[in-house]
Amino acid sequence: MKFPVTQFGQCIIATAILLLCLLSFVGQSTAQDFDLPIEAHKIPFDFSSPAQSATYTPSKASGKGFSVCVLVPHMKDEYWISVHSGFQEKAKQLQLNFDWHEAGGYLNLDRQVEQIRTCVSKGHDAIVIGAVSAKAPKLLKAVSKASQQVPVIALVNDLASPDLSAKIAVSWERMGQMLGKKIVSDLPKGPGRQFTVRMVSGPSSSGWAPILERGLREGLKSDRITVIKNFEADSDYHNQFQQVEAAVAECGPNDILVGSAPAAEAAMSLINLIPCASKPKIYATYYSHAVKRGLRSGKIAASVVDFPVLQGWLAADQATKLLTGSLEDKQVGPKIQITTPKTLPADKWAIVSEAFR
Repeated sequence: MKFPVTQFGQCIIATAILLLCLLSFVGQSTAQDFDLPIEAHKIPFDFSSPAQSATYTPSKASGKGFSVCVLVPHMKDEYWISVHSGFQEKAKQLQLNFDWHEAGGYLNLDRQVEQIRTCVSKGHDAIVIGAVSAKAPKLLKAVSKASQQVPVIALVNDLASPDLSAKIAVSWERMGQMLGKKIVSDLPKGPGRQFTVRMVSGPSSSGWAPILERGLREGLKSDRITVIKNFEADSDYHNQFQQVEAAVAECGPNDILVGSAPAAEAAMSLINLIPCASKPKIYATYYSHAVKRGLRSGKIAASVVDFPVLQGWLAADQATKLLTGSLEDKQVGPKIQITTPKTLPADKWAIVSEAFR
C-alpha cells in the first residue's frame, strides 16, 4: 500500500537529508583539520625549551563580531601567500573579519610600526603580526604600546616581546639544524674529501634568517664541511636571484648551495648557465611550488617544510580562541619535517593551492 507524500512531508524529508549531510560534513571537516602533528613548547614563546606534542582542538566559538588586523613582511613569494590562504580559509569558516596588510619587505621597519598604530586606531580587536624584525627597539616599543589596548599575536617570525598574548610559529633554529644534519648525512662516504657550503638567506635584521642560519651552522658541524660565505638580501625572487648569481659566479670550491625557496628556485636555472666544471648541490631552507618541482626533478636534494598554510589557519583559530576566552596553548605550531624527492608532503597544509595563486 502506498501512502501519498504531502508537500509538508517532502519538506520534512528534505530537511532531514540536509541535516544528515551537514552532520556528515562537520564530521569530515573535524577529521581533516588535524592530519598533521601539532607541537607546543614546554615554556611558551621559548623555543629553547623542549617541544612536545599537543592535542589541539579547533575553536568551537564563532569569531563573528570580531575584527583582526594582520600584518606581514611582504607578499612577494609563495610563503606568505600560503600563510594568507590558510588564515583566510579558517577566518571564513569562523566568520572572523580581518584586514591584511604587508610592509612591502623586511627592510620596511617604519612602515610596519605605522601599520601597528593604524590597527589600533581603526578599532581592531586584535593584531596578528609577522614581524619584519625580531628585536628592533622601535618595533618592540610599538608592540608594547599596542598591547595595552589590544592583544598582539606573533605569527611565523620571531618577535622578542614580553607583551605577546599568543604565538603561532615553529623554531627557525630547529629548521636550520635539521637541514644541516641532513646535508651532513648526505655526504658521500669515505675519508679525506672536504666539502664547501655557500648560503643564500634573508636579511640579518629579520626574525627568521639569522636564527635559521645559526641552527644551520650548528647542524653542519663536521670536519668535512667548510662554510665559505653567507649571501643575504630581502627574500623576494629578484633580490635572492642576484645573491645566487654572486654565490655561483666564482668557480672555486662550491659543492653545496643552501638557500631560501626563491634562492633555490633561482639556483636551478643559474647553475646550468655558469661555465664551471663543478655544479653545486642545492638544498632549500623552506618549501614552495618551485622547490617541490625541483625535488621532483632531482635538482633539489632536500628541503625543510614548516607548513605555512597550517600556520595561517592556526593563527585565525588562535585569534578567535583568544577573543572568545577559550585559548589553551599560548604557543603552537606544526611539527617540522625534512622532505626529499621520495617524501614529498601533501599540498594541503604545505603550499598554497594553484587556484589561490
